[in-house]
This record gives sequence, C-alpha cells and structure tokens, in this order.
Amino acid sequence: MEEEHNFQNENEEEESKLDSEQEVNQGMDEQLCEQYEAMMESDDEIQSEDDFEISREESEEEVDSSHKKGWSYYEKREIRKRRRIAKELEFLLLEKDLEVKKIREELKECRRRMETLETERDKVEKDIEEQQTANNMAALFRLRTQHRRLCEELREEEDIYSKINLILQENEREVFQVELEQAKLLKLHEEHKKDEEEYEIYEAKQRLETKEAAILQAEQRIKKTAIKKKPVSDLKDRELEHKKAVENAKKYNQKAMQFLKESMARVRQEQTDKELKTREDLDKRMQSVLSLKKNIAFDQENQRAIQLKMKARAASERQKEKEKEKGIKVLESGFAQQFLIHQKHQQEVDKRKQEFAEQQKFLKADIMAKILREESNMERKRQVSSILFAEKSKKQYNVSGVWKPKKKLQEFLEKTYEKNYLAVNESKGYRSASPESDEEETATDQTLDYQMQDNYEEDESLNQPEFSGLWVYDQKQCKDEPINKHLITGASKMEQAIFERQLERQRNGIMKKQVAAGREFKGCPFYSKPGVVHFENFDVGKTYKKRVTLINASYGITYCKLIDISDHIKDFIEIEFKPPGPVSAGMSCEMTVIFKPMQNTDLEGEIMFRTQTGSFTVPLKCTTKKCDLSVDRTFVDFGPQVVGETSTQTITLTNRGAQGSLFEFLQMDFISSASTELKGELTSPASRKKNQENDLFEIDLVYNEIKIGQVSKDMIEPFSSIKLPIIFLPTVPGTAQAEFELVFAYGAYRNIAIKVQAEAIDVPVWISNPNIDLKICMYDRLYQDGIRVHNRDSIAHQVKFVVSEELKNHLEFLPKSGYIQAHSSLSFQLKFVPRQSLPEDARIYFYQENLVLEAPMDIWVANQIRLIPFTVHAVVTSSDIQIHQKTIDFGPCSVYETVLTTVQLTNKSILSQEFGFVDVPEYVDVQPNHGFGVLLPLETLNLDIMFKAKQAREYNFELICKSEINRNFKISCKAIGVRPPLHLSHSVVHFAATALNDMATVTLYVVNSHTSRNEFTHPVPRIGTGEIALVGPTMFEFIVPESSSLTIVPAVGTVKPGQKCKVVLTFKPMLSDLEVQEEAVRMLCQAEETRKILEKLEMESIIKSELDILKKKKTPSKRDLKDRSPNGSRQSIREVISPFKPPDPSDIAVDSGDYNAALGSLLRSFNGDFHSFAIPCFIMDGVATSHKKEGPPPYSIHNTLYLEVNCPTVNPPLVLVLCNKQNIVHFGESAVGQRVLKKVLIQNISQDDLGMKSTVLDPEGSFQLLSCLQALPPGEFHNLVFSFTPTESKMFYESMEISTAKANLSLILKGYGVDPVVTCSLEKVLDMGYVLANQRRTVTFQLQNATRLNVMFDVKLESLSYTKHKDQQKLPPFLTSNEIPDDLVGTQNYGGQSVFSVSPIKGCIEAMQTQEFEVTFSPDHEGFCYSDVMHVELFDKVSHSIQLKGAAREHLMFVEGGDPIDVSVESLSILPSYEQVDVTDVHRPLKSLLLTLKSTKSDNKYSTALREFQVGCIRSTQLAGKKSVEFVIDYPQSVQVKGFTIEPARGIVEAGNTKTVSVTWTPPAGHDALQIISATVKMAIKGDIAEHYQIILMAMVIVT
Repeated sequence: MEEEHNFQNENEEEESKLDSEQEVNQGMDEQLCEQYEAMMESDDEIQSEDDFEISREESEEEVDSSHKKGWSYYEKREIRKRRRIAKELEFLLLEKDLEVKKIREELKECRRRMETLETERDKVEKDIEEQQTANNMAALFRLRTQHRRLCEELREEEDIYSKINLILQENEREVFQVELEQAKLLKLHEEHKKDEEEYEIYEAKQRLETKEAAILQAEQRIKKTAIKKKPVSDLKDRELEHKKAVENAKKYNQKAMQFLKESMARVRQEQTDKELKTREDLDKRMQSVLSLKKNIAFDQENQRAIQLKMKARAASERQKEKEKEKGIKVLESGFAQQFLIHQKHQQEVDKRKQEFAEQQKFLKADIMAKILREESNMERKRQVSSILFAEKSKKQYNVSGVWKPKKKLQEFLEKTYEKNYLAVNESKGYRSASPESDEEETATDQTLDYQMQDNYEEDESLNQPEFSGLWVYDQKQCKDEPINKHLITGASKMEQAIFERQLERQRNGIMKKQVAAGREFKGCPFYSKPGVVHFENFDVGKTYKKRVTLINASYGITYCKLIDISDHIKDFIEIEFKPPGPVSAGMSCEMTVIFKPMQNTDLEGEIMFRTQTGSFTVPLKCTTKKCDLSVDRTFVDFGPQVVGETSTQTITLTNRGAQGSLFEFLQMDFISSASTELKGELTSPASRKKNQENDLFEIDLVYNEIKIGQVSKDMIEPFSSIKLPIIFLPTVPGTAQAEFELVFAYGAYRNIAIKVQAEAIDVPVWISNPNIDLKICMYDRLYQDGIRVHNRDSIAHQVKFVVSEELKNHLEFLPKSGYIQAHSSLSFQLKFVPRQSLPEDARIYFYQENLVLEAPMDIWVANQIRLIPFTVHAVVTSSDIQIHQKTIDFGPCSVYETVLTTVQLTNKSILSQEFGFVDVPEYVDVQPNHGFGVLLPLETLNLDIMFKAKQAREYNFELICKSEINRNFKISCKAIGVRPPLHLSHSVVHFAATALNDMATVTLYVVNSHTSRNEFTHPVPRIGTGEIALVGPTMFEFIVPESSSLTIVPAVGTVKPGQKCKVVLTFKPMLSDLEVQEEAVRMLCQAEETRKILEKLEMESIIKSELDILKKKKTPSKRDLKDRSPNGSRQSIREVISPFKPPDPSDIAVDSGDYNAALGSLLRSFNGDFHSFAIPCFIMDGVATSHKKEGPPPYSIHNTLYLEVNCPTVNPPLVLVLCNKQNIVHFGESAVGQRVLKKVLIQNISQDDLGMKSTVLDPEGSFQLLSCLQALPPGEFHNLVFSFTPTESKMFYESMEISTAKANLSLILKGYGVDPVVTCSLEKVLDMGYVLANQRRTVTFQLQNATRLNVMFDVKLESLSYTKHKDQQKLPPFLTSNEIPDDLVGTQNYGGQSVFSVSPIKGCIEAMQTQEFEVTFSPDHEGFCYSDVMHVELFDKVSHSIQLKGAAREHLMFVEGGDPIDVSVESLSILPSYEQVDVTDVHRPLKSLLLTLKSTKSDNKYSTALREFQVGCIRSTQLAGKKSVEFVIDYPQSVQVKGFTIEPARGIVEAGNTKTVSVTWTPPAGHDALQIISATVKMAIKGDIAEHYQIILMAMVIVT
C-alpha cells in the first residue's frame, strides 16, 4: 500500500505541475490579447487625432517635399509599437528565465532521486548475491520484490526526467526566441536614435524656414482679401470619410481578435488532450502495478495453502506411525492382554459412533425429504389458490419465533452433525439429502424464485396440520422488529414505499442521544441480572423458567422494548415481557424466559431490546447434561520406601457434571530398575538353563510392585467423587514407574493418563543428593559444597565418611564423622582443592579425555554392613593460556617497511578468560584492540604483532600477556634493523580506476642514494650492526604474483650510485574463468526456475479450464472426477516440475554460449573491485650480467624491498553485445576467395558520450573495416562491419583497438580459409539385392557435409557418360589376363532405359548438414550381372565413386552363394520368354550350385569345413498368388557316409526374407588326406513355379 500511495503522490505532483504550467501559459495568452486590444484602440485614437490635424493643415501651403525629412504617421506608430514590444519582451524574458531556473532545479532534484534509487538498487543487488550464496530463500524473495519496486520507481523517475527535460528544452527555445526578437529590436532602436539626431538638426533648419514662410504668407493674406474661404460642406464630407475609415479599422480589429482567440483555444485544447493522454497512461500503469501485486499475493497465498496441506498430511502420517510404534512397544513390554482388551473396547466404541452417525444421517435425510415435500405441496396449493395464508395469532406480550422449515432446520442439523453431513453431501454429489425426484427439485427452485420475486419468505412449522386454517400465517420480518403483513396487504407499490419510508423515519426518530451534565451517554443502556441467561442440565420435554432483571444504567429516563430473539432458538424459547413504560436511571424491570427443550443439544442465542439511546442484547445459553470429570492429581510420587513396606495413595475422581458414566482404571505400562537388572540376569548363560515358568514367576514379582486397589471398574454418579487406591509393595531395591489410564464408556469424556513413580530402598540412612556436582573447577582453587545425611530410623546412627587414598590430597569432609538423631538429618562440609597431580593420583576416577572427575564415595554407618554410596562429580580444567610461539624472531626488518607476524592464543580452559598485553614497546603494536580481549572456552585467537625498526641495529624485548587471574605469559622477541642500499621512489602505488580488459601504467624509480660509507654524517645501509654496504652498482629484481594482472618492465636492472632506474608498472584487470562459470550456473538456474514457474502456471490454467468444463456438465462421471481430481493434478504438476540439478561450474566450456552470456552479464553488472598486492624487490651488489654463468644470482634476502600496489577495477564503458573472453570476432571457416561480412555490435554502457577512434588494419590483409566510427551516446549501440576474404587455406589473425576518453576496447579478428570435406555413408559398393523383373527397389544413402560451408554437388552415372561406347569396345575380362575388370558397367535394360537412377542429381548441401539420395533399381528382364558406377562431383571434382549392383528374376525364388561357375558378362542375345507357354509343358534345365569345402589337418585331427548358401523369396506387390518359397533337399544316406551334413534339409522362406543353409564336412575315419571327395545333392524349390538345383559338393583336406 505504501508503494501505491507513493506512486499516486508522484502522479498528483506531476499533474499539478502540468496544471500550473497550463495556467501560466493561459494567463500569458490572455495578457497578450488584452495588450493587443489596448494597442489597437490607442492606434485608432492616434490615427483619428492625426487625421484631424492633417485635415486642418491642408488649407495651408505645403513646403517643398524634397527638403522635408520629418516622421510620418506610420513611422511614429511603428516606433511606439517597438517600444511597447521591447518592454513586453523584457518582462517575458524575466518570466521565462525564472521558469527555466525552476525547471532546472526540478531536473536536478529528479536526477538526485534517480542517483539515490540507483545506489539503493546496486546495494539490493549485492544483498541478493550474498543471500544467494547463503541460500536464504525468504530474504531472497523479499530482496527481489524490493529490487523490482526500485526498478519500477527508477523507470518512473526516468519518465518524469524525460518529460521535464522536454519542458526545459521548450522553455529554453522560447527564451532563445525572445532574446532573438529583443536583439532585433535593439538594432532598430539604435538606428532610431541616429534618425532622431538627424531629425533634430532638420527641425532647427525647418523652424527658420517656417518663420520666413509665415512672414511671406502674412503679406500674401493681406493682399488676397478678396479670396473666399472654402465652403463648410467640404469639411463635413471629410469628417464622414474619417468616420468610415475608423469604423472599418474597428471591424478589422474585431476580426483579428476573433482569429486570435480561436487559435488560442485550439492550442489549449491540444494541451488538455495531451494531459488527458498522460493521465490515462499513468492510470494504466497503476492498474498494471496493482494487478501484478494482487497476482503475487494470490500466488503466495496458494503456496502457503499448499505448504499447510503438506504439513497437515505429514503430521497425520507421523501420528499414525507413532500410534503403531506405541502399540508395538506395548505388545513388547508384556501388557499384551491389557492392550488387546483396550483396543477391542476402543473398536466397539468407534463402531457404535459410526452406527450412530449413520443413523443420524438417515434421519436427517428423511427430515429434509419431508420438508421438501411439504414445500412442494404448499407451493402447488398457492399456485392453485391466490388466497393468502392467515397469520397466526399471538399473545400481546409473548414473542416467539417460527422456524423456517428448510433453511433453519438445515443449519441446525449442519451445526449438530457437521462432519457427517458434509461427508454425505460430498460423497453423493447432490445439493441436499432429499430423495425426491428431479421434478420436485425443480418445483422447489421455482417456489424459491417466486418467493424472492414477491419479497417475502414463507415460514412453516413441522407441527403443521393436514388442512390449512388458522395455523397458516405469513410473517415478514424487518430489520429490527416484525411487521404485520396485512397492514399493507393490497396496497400499491407506491403506498408500500411510503409506508416503509415513514417506518424508517420513525425508527430514526426513536434513537436519540442522551446528554446529562454536558456528557453524552455511551454504552449499554441496560444491564441484565444475571448477565447470561443460562439453562443448565436440561431434560427434553420439561419446561424451565428464569426471571431476569433489567436495570437502567443510563443517565436519565428511558424506555425499553423487546425486539426479537435469535432465529435458531425461537422454537424453544418464549419471552414474557411487559413494557414497563418510562424507567428512571437505576430502576429495573423484569422479564421471564421460558425454555421448552425439544432436542438434546446445546443452544446459544441473544434476546434483543431497543431503547431511546440504542439497542442491547442479553445472552442466552442452554446446555445439556454432560460429564465433567477430573482427578485431583495426574502424577503420584510414593517417594523413597523401604523394601517390604506397603504404601497406599489414593486418587480422587470427581464428576462435576450432571451425567454419570462408567469408567475403568487400567494399568498401561510399568518400568522398574529391578526388572531391567533381572532381565539382564535372565539373559546371562547361567540363567538361560532355568525353566520358563521360573522366569515368568520372577518377572511377575517385579511387575506387581505397583498395582491398582480394589476399585478398578465402577459407575460414577453425577456430582459425586470416587477414590481410587494405588498400592506400592517394593520387593527389590530400585526405582519403579507405572502409567495408568482412566477409560470412560462411549466417549463420554477423554481418557485421563496418570503417572506413578516410586523408589524402594533398603537402608534407613540416606542422602538427599547422592550425586554432588561441583560444576567446572580450576586447578589449585578451593571449591565447597554441603551434604545432608538423613535418618529415617527411630534410633540414632553414627556415620563416617570414607575417602579413598587417591583423593585424600584433593578432597576433605568436615566433620569426618558424626551422630544423626532419629528422624533427623546432619550436614557435612565438602572441600575440594584439585592439585596439578590429580590426573596422576586419581587415574581410576579422572577421565583425561573429557576432564571429568567421577569419584565414588561411601558413608560408613555403625552396626551396618552395607555402606551408603554417593558420587562427587566435577569437571576440572586448566587456567592456562597457550601461546603457540614462545619466541618470535622477526629477522632482518627494513626501516622502510613494517613486519607483521601472527601469534595464536589458545584458551586451554573450558571457561572464558580475559587477557591483555601490557608494557608494549613503542616500536611494537599488537592488534586487534591493542592486544586486549576475551578468549572463549577452548578458543584460538589470532593476534597480529607488528614491528617497525627505527634504525639499523639489533632488538631484543619481551611481550607480557596477563590473564584475569593475574597469570603472566611471556613471548620473547628479537629482530634486526636493516637499511637497504636501494629504496623505491614510491613504496605504495595507487592505480586509477581501470576498466576491465583495459590497461593502466604507472612509472616509479629505484634509487641508489648510497654514495659514502661515513656513518657519522648520515645513515648508511647495513644489516643490524654488521658491515656497511659497499659503494657501487646494485642489482634489483621484482617478483610479481601470478594472479595479480600486473607486469613490471624492467623486472631486473642495475642502479649505479647516485642514480635511479625507471620502472613501468602495468595493470590489466580481467575476470577469472571461475567467476564467469559460476555466473553462468546462476543464470542457468534462474532460467530453469522461470521455465518451471511458467510450466506450472500453464498446467494450473489447463487443469482449471478442464475443471470449468467439467462443472458445466450436469452429471459428470466418476471416471472424470477421478481423472480431474486435485491429487491427479498435483501429480501431473510434480511430473512437470522435476528437480533441476545445476551443472558443475568447471563443466562449462570457456568458448560456450553460456560462458559468453555470463561474461556479458558480469561486464554490465560489474560494480567495481579492489585488490592490494605486495611485490618483493630483491637486491644484490654488482651488475646484473656478472652472475649469468653461476645460475641464479645470490640476492640478499635481508635487503629486500616491498612495493604495495592498490588496484581498483571498474566496469568498462564500451562492451561488445555478444562478447567473449578475449573479444574475438570469429569469422569461422570460409571458402578460399569467398568474401564474408560480419557485424559487431558495441554498446556504450556508461553515462557519458564516447568519441571513438580505432587503429588501422593491414591494408593488404584479409580483414577490412567497412563502417565508420562516430560519437556514441549513453546506452546506444553501434554496428561495426568487418569483411574477411581468405586467400589460402590457413588461419588468419589480426588485432584492432577502439579507443575512447575513458578506456580502450581491443578486438581480435580471426578466421579460417578451408577447403570443403564431404563424407559418404556408403562404401565403394551398393548392392541392391534381388528384384523381380519389371519391378523396382529404392535404397537411400547420405552425403554429410563435415565443414561449415555450403557445398554444391553433382551426381553422374557411368552408363550415361559420353565415353561409354568407347570403353565397351574392349575384350571382356574373362578373355583377358586381368582378374579385375576395368569396366564396371554391366548388364543394362533391353528398352534402352538406365537400370539405375539417382535423385537428386544436383543441389546444395548446407553447412554441417546431411543430404539424402535415393537410388532406384528397375530391371526389365532377368539377369544376375546388373552393375553401374555412380560418381559424386564436388566443385567439378570427383569426390566419391560408388559401384551399383543388382540382380533380377522372373520368379519369386532365388539361390545365392557357392563358387562361381559362369562368366560375369551377360550375352547380348535375347533369351526366350516362357510367359506365354504353359509352365507344366516346359522342360526347365537343371541348375547347378558348386560348393567347395576345405578341412585342415593338424596333429592327426581334422577340422570341420563349413560352407553356406541362401535361399530367398523376393517380396512383390503384383503377384496375388503364393508369396512364400518352399525348398526340399534330397539328402541320401550315401552323402552322409562321406561326412557331409546339410541343415536344414527343408524349409519355408517368407516374402522378403532369406534362409541360410549350412553345409558341413567332417572327414570320416580312415580318410585319405590326398583324396578329393565329391557328391551331388538334389534341391527342389517351389514358389510361383518349381525349380530344381543340382548341388555339387567337393571336399578336400589341407595339411598344415
């Protein structure tokens, strides 16, 4: 709400600013119009006066016009107008200047607000990053909302800033125009001054001439006395013309004013339209912001509801598990019988409850059905008869309500049986429990609608007779009191409205304020006695009365009127109240409340009254008889009891209620230390030999120590109490605990659990505290405690403390012995002083690991064999503060630096200790807190001890650390002061803020000021009190840290005495790979979270739409309800929202897109960084080149100098939009000679304009910059266009730097010139297999472009080449000596068409893509030697050559395999076709198949030779007959004797498949290895025809 209020205030301020500007502009326009009108009127007056003067002087003679230089009328008018306009412009200029100043102040204030918002946003972003690392989701959501709010406010401030800036520009333009007009007028004013001076000179001359002319005119007038004057008629004509001219001027003036007003009205209308648009935009933004907030709040509430549901479900599951575990424990503990009885009893109670609930449910359904039937009958009667029901007569002063049959009974039943009612309605899925038909339900709905239209409700009673008569009445209840319907029955609507208004006026007149003594009465006007009318413990069917007194508590006389009582108790309550008239203050009146209960349920309501000062109510309660059971205590402690004595304690069970109940006192659990010991003995090997009966007997003796008395099951009457005894009879010393439970019948009251605790002892003397805990103690300190020994016996006893020998030096009791009187006690003092030798003296009792002393002690009692044991516990700790470094050697310390070492202080005690370093020398400093602090238990604290040598000498001193108990711990320190021969001009270097990927340099000097070894004149370089350094050239070397982004040039050098060496330090900051990878992981997680939220919202919207569609159906099926249940939707949402496992940062590659996106995000959001480095500078005497041969130069470690470098880093002002680690512009792979253009987009992310310059690229290189560089405003983008033309197949690399006033941006141009590489999915041969003649088969293969270039291809067949005829003129290969044929083009079709065809034959393969080709084999006759060669050409070069093979048959079957027995070239003659001849009449030749089997012999053993051939069936879509092939091999016994085996001998081959037949040969016994065995086997194949094959088997042995 605060955000909305701030947003509205800002909108109101902006609107008020616009309104004020509009008012100012409007006032200025009106002022200009008035001035213009006044000017025109003055001009008219001046014009009329001038015309009159001119007409009067026309009679005089005119002077020669050639000598006249006076001002004309128009010139004078222009001069006056310029003066007036000049004054107006001065006023307007001042006003505009003030407006411009105000607007600039507003602009500055807006800019300041924007800066504060930006700083707050940056701070919130840092907090978000911290909370993300801490995984604090609650704070993270809060910070994200705050960040979103700040961004919205910043956006609004930017809009306001832009608007104010536009207004400022407009005002400045107006000021400029005013100044321009003023300058023009000033120039005219100067010219006017010059003309006035010339005019004054002319007037002086003119006066002289006029005087002379006047003298001459006087002489002429005297002479011309006879000349008559001009007639008066000429003067009148001139006056009429002058009037007409004045009227015309006024008309023109009016028209000009009208046009001016219309133009000003248009300007104002445009301004108002603009304001309306801006306000509408602001309203829309506010609406969007509010809707966004509401959606966010709604989502949060949904999430909370889901979490609460999950928690409730988990709690219920945990409760069930606990109950199961409790049952298992009870079964294991030995109370199985009691538990089973209790469980059975509980099941019976639950069963009775369920039966009662079902009975109530059915009764309720019957009642609701009767009510609905009554309503439907009454409505039918009302529709038939228009007679209104008569109203039931009432007593004059008795008010009773009538129960609405449907609504109120339903509310009452829902309140009474809420759970069962809801369960029934939800399970059955209908509105009410009425068993009537749909027609009755619709009739009921119509009656309800009809009653709503007539503005009254029908009140009915269940006690209604069969025929309506006096029982029938209507009642309409108003807001405060009932109104008789018949008073306005038959009246019109207007009369009813008048009646209601008068009634409301009367009600308003009744309520009056009561003022007495200047104070207004506020509060309840009457108090009731009793305050609550309570009918307790009522019985159904009886009548109860109560008298209530109402006392006037107001300031004066008032009236009291009974208004009404609560609706749901009107059937049971009657009020007898006679209005008492005026009741004075403090007086009272009475009323009687009559209660007639009809239901055995609790009722609550109110009795409502009205007075002159206000209304009040009297609460009314009716409660049934209930059980109010309680016990006086739930924990019984018997205390220590001597073994053998019987102790009894009672528990009082009280019933404060009016209803009795059966109860049962059950023992639930028993735990005894004696029982555990006994069980341990029984589990020993010796006890296992005992029989089971003896074991059970022993256990029963222990379990019966605590038991229930005689009363275990009884009936408790109302308002009575029963005492329940519990008996404790200890038989074995030890502690015993038992749990009992009071169980009441039929759930009359909740079960009451009672715990019992007891202890059995066997001696009269005992200690109240057998375990004395001395807490934490320190060595060599005194600790005391008191021990009280009690005697429960009736005689006195002598006691004596027995201390072991190991603890006599550390533990003591005072007094050592004493007498304890009967039934009394005696106190002893314990003194404990732990010595340092305690761990050695008391090894048995002292645990070195946890420093715990557990010393068992005994008290000897006279005349008693058994001692009384007790134990002393203490944790003994040390008070030492361990300093890990007892001695500190700072070593050689330069006088130019401060040496720091860290010392660890460890508190060996488990108590906190204060410490402090005292008497510290002036050249030593201890931090933090100057060496003072507190050490927590076992804490180790690091302290920094800093030493700064003042001069070159030796230092020896001690640092003393003192604890709070005044213990001293010393540290011995020593150091050597060193003055090196060289020193740096700057020991600390502060770099200026350097942008990322930019470079900054600093220059410093290494100075050698050692020119003399005289130590008395000046400090000389030496190590401590050692020898003074030699005067001469000195070498230095800087060692820069690896991860510092720093470089030093020169890092090694030599400085001569009295000279200095220049050193350049360079700083180039860059982001580390780990930071960028972590940012990439964060962005991936954020994107995944956004995706999951969107998927979840989409899934929820889908489920919601499905549920809406389901609700529109009248009777949805159970299956639909089950499919669209909330559980199903949750399950689907869970399936969609699967857990996301973020990747490891190290798995993100440096050149990946995620890495580059994260790098760009970090560059834009980089808020700056600061690092400090210490760079050592090693020094050595001599020249740098004098030690090259001897390995590393022998530097003097003691003379080492250190350079501290502070490196601040800021974000770069100019970045690449698609950036990478090294700002590489990668052109990728390009074909040689091809020109590739690439655009690089850069952005100015700073707040200032950037002027850009760039270095020059190689003019003869492969890269060129085609776009120009220009000034880049803040936030704007600029495209850099580069071209890349590779000249050869290699990598090209070139760098370019774009420089600005703030930082530089380096770009690296990179590209590859490559030749394309294309791979084929086929090898050198493509076998198409067997195909039926005149049919076709298609096979696909792919060409893959493995380069990033587009490749053009062209596919050609050898059979279609131009050189085919020439190549076929050669001899066939079986006639030549070449085993491999040169021509691979085989059998072709008879029709002249190519057997093989390829598609496509031309095209382009995209970069890194695959092109699919289709090879079609379509033979037109039977042949086994179809072949061709396919060439794939890329860039007019053959890249791949593939041989195409295929075979064709006229019939389905084919046999493949065996040795070749025919030539590979088909004859050109056409074979006869058997298609036209009957198949049965044709004698088909027997085909042969040769198989050669070779067996090897080694070590007189023969191996089995194997050969295979295939029988296949060609798949065809044309043949409609048989589509499978059967083959049978005639396998005689003679062939088997020779060692041949054929498997399988017969088989069926389906269409499109082949079956392999294996032929094996194993030489028989006594076979001659030099003999060749042959055999012939017949094979018949049946398909669409029958064919016979002769299989020739030849076998031989090969000896190895």
